[in-house]
Amino acid sequence: MDEPSILDLIKEKLSLQNLLHGKKIQQSSIEAEPQHKPAEPDNKKAFAPFAIPWKSLLAVLLAIAGQEALNPAQNKGTAGVMLYAVAVGLLIFAILKGEWSLHTSDQVEEPEKLIPMSVRRNPFVLFIVSLLMAFLSFGGNKFTVFNVAFWLTSIISGIVAFWIPGKRIDFHELKEKFLRFVRNPVASIHFDPWKLLILAAFCIAAFFHLHNLAVTPLEMTSDHAEKLLDINQVLRGNAMIFFPTNGGREPIHFYLAALLVKYFGAGMNFFTLKLAMALAYLWSLIYVYKLGKEIGTRWTGFFFLLLTGFAEWPNIIAHAGMRLVLTPVFVAPTLFYFFRGLRRSDRNDFILTGIFLGLGLLGYTASRIVPLVLVVGMLIYLAYHRFTKVSVSAGWAFLITSLFALVIFLPLLRYALEYPQFFNERSLSRITSLETPLPDHLLLVFLQNTWNALVMPFWKSGTAWVISATAHSSLDAISAVFYLLGLVLTVIHWIKNRSWKDLFLIVSIPLLMLPSILALAFPIENPSQSRAGGALIPIFLIAAIGFETLIKTFWKKATSVGNKVLVVIFALILILFSAGSNYQIAMVDYPKEYRDSTWNSSEMGTVVKDFTNSFGTVDNVWVVAKAYWVDTRLVAMNAGYVDRDFQVWPDNIVNTVDRPGAKLFIVKADDVEGLTTLREIYPNGYSTYHESPVRDRDFIVYMVPPVGTSK
Repeated sequence: MDEPSILDLIKEKLSLQNLLHGKKIQQSSIEAEPQHKPAEPDNKKAFAPFAIPWKSLLAVLLAIAGQEALNPAQNKGTAGVMLYAVAVGLLIFAILKGEWSLHTSDQVEEPEKLIPMSVRRNPFVLFIVSLLMAFLSFGGNKFTVFNVAFWLTSIISGIVAFWIPGKRIDFHELKEKFLRFVRNPVASIHFDPWKLLILAAFCIAAFFHLHNLAVTPLEMTSDHAEKLLDINQVLRGNAMIFFPTNGGREPIHFYLAALLVKYFGAGMNFFTLKLAMALAYLWSLIYVYKLGKEIGTRWTGFFFLLLTGFAEWPNIIAHAGMRLVLTPVFVAPTLFYFFRGLRRSDRNDFILTGIFLGLGLLGYTASRIVPLVLVVGMLIYLAYHRFTKVSVSAGWAFLITSLFALVIFLPLLRYALEYPQFFNERSLSRITSLETPLPDHLLLVFLQNTWNALVMPFWKSGTAWVISATAHSSLDAISAVFYLLGLVLTVIHWIKNRSWKDLFLIVSIPLLMLPSILALAFPIENPSQSRAGGALIPIFLIAAIGFETLIKTFWKKATSVGNKVLVVIFALILILFSAGSNYQIAMVDYPKEYRDSTWNSSEMGTVVKDFTNSFGTVDNVWVVAKAYWVDTRLVAMNAGYVDRDFQVWPDNIVNTVDRPGAKLFIVKADDVEGLTTLREIYPNGYSTYHESPVRDRDFIVYMVPPVGTSK
């Protein structure tokens, strides 16, 4: 029989039938079994011959070189694309040759079963009544004791009505355990090596998100002033549902920060705004790990947790001190329960999916795209399962997700129906010509925005220095490389195994970027790391898949302890390089660019504090206003006076003459009009030039003594 040529073998492996159906290729005579059985590897040796998977290694190295070339500062975009293309080709070749394995999953698909739609009658009646009462009482954009009580009653009764109980709780056993603990209050905690590894990854994430939090970044913007004013309103009893100022904002961030101030002694300052978001993001990493395990293996979860924990993208939007990071915070648990609910046909998971979906809608405007993402995911699931009875029952169960999302979202729903113009103002001003005419043809702007958003992990993260390091891509070089390689792996895994999860992960990325892409009236605002923040969850999950499969590829080739140690060292080098790059971007480059782009209100606040803590009063402090200068409210806030505004325009300085006591004026260094007016009105005053460590941020302190204040 004629032996097949190498060309025949390649054609066989690349055949459409093999790619679509995952048909195993029979060994040809070229790959015939050797006549002599290879010797077993001698694991007793420290090092044994190591067949380095050179195709995989070369693919990674070329991809890293390509990503470095794509750095905007290098101006070598064409070379970067070419290197990436060769790397992808090598990756595909390595996969076809069986060198780089596709990802696997530890999760066992449970037997398909119909999801019951039964409900407990009495709790359901209470659920409907309390839901209706809550909706009616949420008018006027206020949280009150009564409407919150109705709302919580509807949530609890709804859970009781729909929740399917598992193993019956043995209350007698719980009582005995409690009594034993009371008699001997000793708790033991057991850590195995795996738990210690996960704890270490979480500690690394905590370091990146809490290290130098007070000064990273340092200065506030006018957006932060609005937030502190709204938090102050909450603490004074004005518990709003939706905060309509500054384009409108959802409530969770304000109440988290107010909680830290009232019950944990945090200050009314920038640090508290940042701390609330950093803690929220660290909490979400629990679900990041769980989601990784659900999609792949526990190693997928570990690398997902690690890469996401020290990534500069979520770190920066959390450190920005606004509610921006709340989209990925709630996307992680929402996707986890969604995937697990469909795998286990578990109605309880659908309930939890709805709860976290609703919480996300209370967090940040960009989360309004997540319901659409889940609907698309559900349609993909149904299509892949050919609309069988079991899959259709999951579709009906998805209505429970929608119901509980609606229940959690209820306060904002009432506000949206009562004040639609305020609720939709921020979104409509970006999508439509409400605020400014569209710059070009709608389709052209949409396509350009889509491209800019899709390449933001590799190219530019945006132009907004508040939420990004504008000279960098959204991913560091290592994460970007493994995201692209992981994307190729996921596509091939989908083609070969026809997994609906793979397709959904791929499709979810552009869908979650839509809040950024749809900035049709302001394309300059796209890409936006905040509005596209939800996409970082599937992006880093795919990057973790790429990283895990590479390390497993090397691990399988390492036949001795010494070689396995080398694989671990190689993995650590990649991780350390990635962590170092993210530290440089998030902790050095971003704060510097942020500092150079903001006014130094904290320095002025320090001057005011020194004045009020010595011989002056806060009533005798003014900042002479000038266009495009510091927000005078921020100076007061940095001095510890949240409800003050030190603004005075030069024409109104004369109105300060009747104030007794020493006076303090802060003037922009080049404000000739303001300084001249002060010298005319207060000739006995004296000025001190304050030189800032930041270029072009100097200001003048004009002090007026308490005696002889008028001309």
